This record gives sequence, structure tokens and C-alpha cells, in this order.
Amino acid sequence: MPQPKHHVLVCLNSRPPGHARGCCAEKGSEEVWNRLKAAVREAGLGDQVMVTRTGCLKHCSQGVTVAVHPDNVWYRGVTPGDVAEILASHLEGSQPVKRLLMPDIPWE
Repeated sequence: MPQPKHHVLVCLNSRPPGHARGCCAEKGSEEVWNRLKAAVREAGLGDQVMVTRTGCLKHCSQGVTVAVHPDNVWYRGVTPGDVAEILASHLEGSQPVKRLLMPDIPWE
């Protein structure tokens, strides 16, 4: 595989039930990761976009966290329904999805 144009990190961190900050795993991050991997493959972008599952990306209270590098774009509250828009707008079109952008907040 050549060096990818984008590296997408999807938080799959898991914390015990009832934790104050919650966790991305309990908010559906596994499905987001699965759909993103499948969408990249189906779009024929497997040699341009690497999708990686990660541990905590330090924003679990914000919902499923996704980071796109080298763009340094961070998304919050990502759902499986957002995957197609992220793929088309950002990964193919170079335009981040503004409504999902992580605010400039302290790391947790």
C-alpha cells in the first residue's frame, strides 16, 4: 500500500457503565468504524485512506470522536449515518463537515 493521503482514527475506547465522561464504544463507535472501513473500500479509496481503530482520543464526552490526519480535523458525535458525508465531503472533496467539527475545548 502506498502512503495514504488520509489517516482516519476512530475512537473505540470503552469505560465502565455509568462513567461520568462516557465512552465512544457505548455510543456506537464500532459501527462507525465498520461503516467507514466499508465505505472507503467500496469507494475504491483503500490505497488513499487508512482507517484505524484507536483507544481514547480524549473527547469521549463529546460522542464518537474521529480524527483525520494530516488535516488535523477532529469530529465529534459521529454516527454511522454521518459516514457517507464525511467520505464524500472530506475524504474525497477536501471539505471538512462543519456541523461535526470538534470545538476547541480542553482535552479530557
